[in-house]
Amino acid sequence: MSTLSTLHRLRQFTRRESELVLARAQEARDAQMAVMAALHERLRASRDAIDPDDAAALAGWHAWRLRMEMEQRREGARLAQRERDLDVALRVHQKNVRDELSLEKLIESKHEEARLEAARKDTRVLDEVGARRSSA
Repeated sequence: MSTLSTLHRLRQFTRRESELVLARAQEARDAQMAVMAALHERLRASRDAIDPDDAAALAGWHAWRLRMEMEQRREGARLAQRERDLDVALRVHQKNVRDELSLEKLIESKHEEARLEAARKDTRVLDEVGARRSSA
């Protein structure tokens, strides 16, 4: 039984570690989403601030907007990677939780088997004592 208990403690540790990895992946994804939202806001605000009659300012704005679009694509790719990382961390965590629950059920069944065997042994002993008394 101690082997199962040790394995259970290891599974609990693994589950807790996967919870931390999952939380970090969620935080990274949320931070990346905030970066994307800030980029969108900067682009929106810049459109409102430009004078459409000033050709030089408009040309500068278009160049800046092109750079921002490239940055937005890079950040979008980072966001996609963060979401893939989050998905992997979630699947690993779910597997670890299932493994831990399976092991807990196995341990519970072993305890139940031991309890039933002890009850059977007690019943046999009582039956033997009763048989001795009735024959004496």
